[in-house]
Amino acid sequence: MDVRRLQLWEGRHATMLSNESLRSVIEDRGGMVLELSNNNATGGRVNAHPQYWFHGKGYSVASDDNHEFWRDSTLLYYLGGNFLCFPNFGPDHRVGDVYHEPHGWTANGLWNVVKYGTDAEFGANWLLSSMKGPDSAYPFDAWKIDMLLPGHPVLYSSVTVKNTGTVPLPANVAWHNTTGAPFLESGSVINLCADSFSTVVENSEFDRTGRLAMGKEFTDLSKAPLRKEGTCDLSVVPGMIGYTDFVTGKVPDDSRLGWSSVINPRQKMVYFSFFTGPAAAEANEIPLRFNNLWMQYGGRPFTPWALYDGGTDQTFCLGVENAVGHFANGLGRAAAEEKLLGAPTVVMLPPGETRVQRYGTAFTSFENSKMGAGIQSVEQVVEGLVLKRGKAWAFIESDSTFHFLKKMEGKLLHL
Repeated sequence: MDVRRLQLWEGRHATMLSNESLRSVIEDRGGMVLELSNNNATGGRVNAHPQYWFHGKGYSVASDDNHEFWRDSTLLYYLGGNFLCFPNFGPDHRVGDVYHEPHGWTANGLWNVVKYGTDAEFGANWLLSSMKGPDSAYPFDAWKIDMLLPGHPVLYSSVTVKNTGTVPLPANVAWHNTTGAPFLESGSVINLCADSFSTVVENSEFDRTGRLAMGKEFTDLSKAPLRKEGTCDLSVVPGMIGYTDFVTGKVPDDSRLGWSSVINPRQKMVYFSFFTGPAAAEANEIPLRFNNLWMQYGGRPFTPWALYDGGTDQTFCLGVENAVGHFANGLGRAAAEEKLLGAPTVVMLPPGETRVQRYGTAFTSFENSKMGAGIQSVEQVVEGLVLKRGKAWAFIESDSTFHFLKKMEGKLLHL
């Protein structure tokens, strides 16, 4: 078990949390989880998160001599494998008098490290960081706890947000999990808890990049409608095919556990994110309503995804995001639409009150090769999570009800 501060590049710092198996590196800027690594079945270490080839190494995009390559985007300059999007999930835009940065202030701003350490009671390594909303017209305070427990291949995260103003605030909330090479390969298998899906609607960033039909609902991830005739199987990663698409799926209302998964059958490894489902969410919790797939398999012929505008997209990754939002169209569109697939696209933060979102991201290997074909169901047990396929199963030692994360909140937060 280890927790320590790192200097990555000049003026840029991160916190490393590790236990017997899992290692995470969380940059202060945007809370970007640059590394979430574990040992594979042969003992070699693999990072599930992409190291984007265009990732900036300077202090900021504004100070970089080649800032136009990143389109002056702080988000793209610092982009990492997972981060929290709040209160916007989508492109930058204005809602009333408030300008929202792409994917929200939490993805672009600096998380201030309050303190970090190891808990004497149950041995957890933890990091507490905070952020204050930069616009007085949208006032909030946020506190984020990242935590590892002994023996658990899971990064636990808790974000508590307080509306410090006098009027209700509408918000998007999303965890932007993204897998990449060397973990992600063609033939990797995607499974979601969602049971109904929709392709992205027109007038989004995917209009010119995708192969999927626009605004079409479907119920089987293996039969997604194409713009041309026919369907395709989204549950199997095809590799670099020259397209970038986005699909959302509704987390069932009666789910006590929400989840999404990527399995690499060759490496016998699974990347599994989980959260409290709508049916089990407490009054002060923010339930995530959607599984999202951002399928970045080529298709963006412009910088920084390509070497030059009009060039070939160099970027291969898969976003398995979980959110409250309207696809990834931003807070303004989400507030206007109100619902998608029958689920709410915004959460309201009452004035003076706090809301919390708890989340777990597991990355581990499994033994039974039959699980390489994908997950059919997930069972919560006292010791963790059981991933099932027929009579085959894989076990992830974990705290799926976030008991210890809640205890850590009680120790660290005095709100």
